[in-house]
Amino acid sequence: MSDTETQAKATALAGGAIASALLETLFDKSILSLDESRSVLDRAIRSLALVMQTPEGFAAAKIIGSLQSGKFSARR
Repeated sequence: MSDTETQAKATALAGGAIASALLETLFDKSILSLDESRSVLDRAIRSLALVMQTPEGFAAAKIIGSLQSGKFSARR
């Protein structure tokens, strides 16, 4: 794996980890409601539409889906 590819993957992982932590923190502090948090996740999945057919896009959608069915499940 090239240094550029490693850096790109590391950047993507860091961005996802930060975004996830931020969403959870805003929800835990009641700054975002459950519906608002789910709306953020819905928009994130819709933003993947153009890359959903790639392995990376599909994997990203699965990760977002696991958040929707986990901590941010509508069935709480």
